[in-house]
Amino acid sequence: MSIYFLKKHTIPIMLISLVLGISYLSYYNYNVQKNLLLKQLHYNSLNITNSISSSIKRFDSVKSTMSIQKLIGNISFAFEIFEFRYLSPDGTIKNSMLKSEIGKILNTKSFKLMKNGKNSLNSFFFEVRNHVNVMSIYYPIYSESKLIGIIDLCIDISEYKIKKELKENSTNRQVDILNLLKSINGSIINSIAISTKTDINNFLYSYVTSTKNIIEISIVDKKNKIKASSNKTLIGKQLNKNNLLTPGLKTLNNQQTYLSITNFNDSDLKLMLLLDASTYVQLELKLLTTAISTSVMALLFAIITFRIMFYSVLEQSRQEKEHLEHLVNERTKKIELLSKTDSLTQLWSRSYLEKNLEQEFKRAKRYSTNMSIMILDLDHFKNINDSYGHMAGDEVLRQISQRIQKCQRETDFIGRYGGEEIVIILPETTLEASKLIANKILKIISIDPVKFESSNINVTTSIGISSLRKEHDDYKMIFAEADEALYLAKNLGRNRVEVFTIITQLFKSE
Repeated sequence: MSIYFLKKHTIPIMLISLVLGISYLSYYNYNVQKNLLLKQLHYNSLNITNSISSSIKRFDSVKSTMSIQKLIGNISFAFEIFEFRYLSPDGTIKNSMLKSEIGKILNTKSFKLMKNGKNSLNSFFFEVRNHVNVMSIYYPIYSESKLIGIIDLCIDISEYKIKKELKENSTNRQVDILNLLKSINGSIINSIAISTKTDINNFLYSYVTSTKNIIEISIVDKKNKIKASSNKTLIGKQLNKNNLLTPGLKTLNNQQTYLSITNFNDSDLKLMLLLDASTYVQLELKLLTTAISTSVMALLFAIITFRIMFYSVLEQSRQEKEHLEHLVNERTKKIELLSKTDSLTQLWSRSYLEKNLEQEFKRAKRYSTNMSIMILDLDHFKNINDSYGHMAGDEVLRQISQRIQKCQRETDFIGRYGGEEIVIILPETTLEASKLIANKILKIISIDPVKFESSNINVTTSIGISSLRKEHDDYKMIFAEADEALYLAKNLGRNRVEVFTIITQLFKSE
């Protein structure tokens, strides 16, 4: 009973399984994407924390200017940085890995193209600098919507020799490089602030106000007391276990936030970073909406599909029947073609040749039209078999048949009569036109030897022609006359064309 039920309801069961499967996959994809977003938010917080840590660390050692070398060292050691410069908007090198070029104008080709508007800021491109393949970017530094500088960054990519490897690795690296540049962007802006401000709280406040997604930055000592903060009202407050929140997503004052707590510069201090997580929440909501929509659409799809399949079963059965009939007909045609074709030369077989000869004879007699028949016999073919072997003889027949077909007209009919004899039926063709065709065939056969393995075999043929006359009552008569003309061509020296006449008949009788 259960097997019968399954067979009867196979399609509904499959569609229900499809809906459940798609719903599960949608839910699974939602969770995976949600975790990826949370992981990305965590990585972003770490990058920002590292940037803040580097900026605060430089705050104590740099007062008047930015140190590019220290900035690189503090931000990342994971990239093969080939060149790094900080430029003013007009191209003057303010800071560089090479101190000797500070104060000069950058005159690279790519920078000139960027200045002329042909290359855009904040876009990666590939170029060669000092004979080294690099991936470069001109990254803009803005302060209050005003361009205050440009970062010229080049990464050595010469190790990636294969284009596919370069494409796969450059895409991943571009994401990391952009995160690095974002960190450097904040570091540069805040390093400038360092030169004018000496209060750490003001510095943290400036850092928060210069970014969009940072809500609050605080430094906590080992006794859980807030030592410094961008929110000055929190300075000096003691955090106990209840209000020292664990890292992660939090809702504070009806706002979605993300709290990150890390150790600060290898000391007993901790850096607390509170980020705006509203973008994450919006993306998570979109993912949930997409998952639900996918499940609903899968259900609708299943209902529509069931209805369509229900009404298409009969049509499908009919089409399958027609398809099978078509296959049978195609196979029958192939079998018929094989029965009509000579397997060696791919010319028409003798039986099919005689059938068409009879039909063409009757048609020509009925409508009083011209018709000619031509019989070809390869000269000394037995000598070819005896001298080069039967495989060579077969190859000669194949190649000669191909040459004859090159002279074939659309209405002509060529078949292998037997052995080395080939017959050509020429509908609506006069005797004179037949002689022209025969001489053309004679020439194309003898002009080039047949190549077989390492041998060149010279081949000639003799051709006999006969044309339809009123006294012909049977197709066998015109065939016999063409055969007599062939006999005459053989006796007159071969490699020639002879046409049946009364003299031909007399010559044979002698």
